[in-house]
Amino acid sequence: MTKFFSQQRINRTTRHAFVVLWFFGCWLGFSLTAAAAANDGLKEDLKQQINELQQQIDSYRSNIQELQQQGKSLKQEISLFDSKIKSSELEVKRTNLAIRQTEVEIGNKNLAMSQGETKLNREKEILGECVRALYEYDERGLLEMVLSNNKLSDIFDEMNSLEAAQEKIQESMVNIRQMKVGLEDEKAALEDKREELNGLKVLQQIQARALAGQQDEKKNLLAQTKGQESNYTKLINKVKADAESIRQQLYLLEGVGLSMPLYQAYQYAKQAGGLTGVRPAFLLAVLKKESSWGERVGTGSWRRDMHTRDKQAFVTICEKLGFDPDKMAVSRKPSYGWGGAMGPAQFLPSVWLAYESRVAQLTGHDPPNPWDIEDAFVAAGIKMAQAGANAQTPGAEWKAAQIYFAGKRWNSPTYYFYGDQVMELAGVIQSQLDIIAK
Repeated sequence: MTKFFSQQRINRTTRHAFVVLWFFGCWLGFSLTAAAAANDGLKEDLKQQINELQQQIDSYRSNIQELQQQGKSLKQEISLFDSKIKSSELEVKRTNLAIRQTEVEIGNKNLAMSQGETKLNREKEILGECVRALYEYDERGLLEMVLSNNKLSDIFDEMNSLEAAQEKIQESMVNIRQMKVGLEDEKAALEDKREELNGLKVLQQIQARALAGQQDEKKNLLAQTKGQESNYTKLINKVKADAESIRQQLYLLEGVGLSMPLYQAYQYAKQAGGLTGVRPAFLLAVLKKESSWGERVGTGSWRRDMHTRDKQAFVTICEKLGFDPDKMAVSRKPSYGWGGAMGPAQFLPSVWLAYESRVAQLTGHDPPNPWDIEDAFVAAGIKMAQAGANAQTPGAEWKAAQIYFAGKRWNSPTYYFYGDQVMELAGVIQSQLDIIAK
């Protein structure tokens, strides 16, 4: 490279600038590489810790499944709560580690982008030097070049250098285009990691609430039974005998401000199940989970809490229904990520539009309304049926719940707790429906 530029008769200042640029790029590249290597080491350490926690969680999951298959007793219920609580505590720890791991990966992506941008800027500088060299030749002209050289061989050397400069320009332009494509890919990957991080932070809150709920349930059970097996048996028998009480038991969708007797909720779920093939108890369990993530579910504003990519879809939905967008509740965004989900089934606007025609076809409501419980139940049923829940087997329903919650990451152990909790809740609801259906 030094020989090439000397052949181009680039002045000493320009050569010096190029050398400084080259050394700076090497130093910065070395620094970024060293930082990335350190992050990789931390990432592997976190991965090992996560794997160790996962082994413990899997052990508790197996124990929970065994306990659930045993006969009902107070001792068994307390053991079940203890296993659930311990498993949830470990899941919270694992999610904390997963957040740290994702932050490390984001750091690596940022380093890679910095390195790529440095290389891109260096390549642009090289391109600039070559263009300036060609400009000097154009300014001199062929006659001046002949008169300024004593030997014919010197003229040919300069012409060869000119050709080499032109080739370098072409090569540099190709490199720049490739680097730009690479940087765009890195930016897309970085955005994906940031979304994953936001999802993990939401998950962290969900798991913490689930843990607190399990601890409260255990305390309530001990308070009701006073730790006596005979009192537990009486409690179970009373619940089974009082079908009317179960019929009137409130089915709450807390986050969206809806409540109704269980038998009424069952009618909506039964209708949706008949249209989509999804088991009503499973549908009720998923929607109850989706609406129970706290006060943020139905307290947001589309202008403040919704991602830009969903705003036009939201306005379109409201216009079709004749609603004022500013008066329609959506989920409120947390301190990270975005809100904007609508109604009992918590569909994002762009997702709702993808299901709109199918919902209209099944319900006869055109346009369908995401805030209407009937339309929301059917939409959720369609989505879960597409994920395989209409097979109505435990494995298929568990997978569908996972997809509904975690999307393409459904098979990550980080999210297994959700499918487990949905299936457990579906079992409880099914037992209640079996009683009131008699």
